[in-house]
Amino acid sequence: MGQSVKRALVVDDEISLREIISEVLKILNIESYTAESGAEAIKIASQHSNEIDLMLIDLLMPKMSGGETYKKLKEFLPDMPVIFMSGYVNDCSNTDIDMDDRHKFLQKPFTITKLKNIISTMIKLVSHKN
Repeated sequence: MGQSVKRALVVDDEISLREIISEVLKILNIESYTAESGAEAIKIASQHSNEIDLMLIDLLMPKMSGGETYKKLKEFLPDMPVIFMSGYVNDCSNTDIDMDDRHKFLQKPFTITKLKNIISTMIKLVSHKN
């Protein structure tokens, strides 16, 4: 199929969401690293930057926000496609994240179908760019 997304980094402080997202990724034949905080995500990204093809980041997390986490992760993964997640409508507008075709926003709560669809969209986008 030419799928270039093989591994994703899932960053969310809610364990149940990390598990659900990881299961959906598995259905799509994508392995995942999971992190419950920005600090943990940065540690994983620094050790596995050449293995990560996609990131899913919760924007509202304690200690380090998703926006702050993203800025740090960009140091290791500068052109990485990212799906930002939040329970607040268009939370990305409150950050200085440039939303372009490599960045998507997923409103929480979301259905598994909606999650699969946005991940599939990102897979297609990444596959065309490579």
